[in-house]
Amino acid sequence: MTPKLKYLLDTHAFLWAATDDDRLSTKAARAISTTPYDQLAIADVTLQEIGLLLHAGRISYKGSPAAVLGCLLEHVTVLPITWEIAIAAPALALPHGDQFDRIIAATAKVLRLPLITRDSAITDASIVTTVW
Repeated sequence: MTPKLKYLLDTHAFLWAATDDDRLSTKAARAISTTPYDQLAIADVTLQEIGLLLHAGRISYKGSPAAVLGCLLEHVTVLPITWEIAIAAPALALPHGDQFDRIIAATAKVLRLPLITRDSAITDASIVTTVW
């Protein structure tokens, strides 16, 4: 039986949780640490966004990124984009065209999951429940 998902993590929240980064807010860190990992999820586009950030040199890790991020990645659920998410994403009232943010927010909205994010464009738009 698949456990019920409790939270969707935005890309930065996933990266910071995986590396114990202190930029994760107290509230977000508590939500992540008190939730069984199998009840946490990321959108599949988060993996692509991480790949692009690594390739562009915007993030780096001591050791292999797979080893650093893999500990958490092995336990969270990676949610695929669905037709409903693909249709919802462009219609979201976000002030920018960042497709990663749109798909991640649409995933949270369609699946009715609170999104752990500090992205003010998403939090200010009030299109999904957010935790930060």
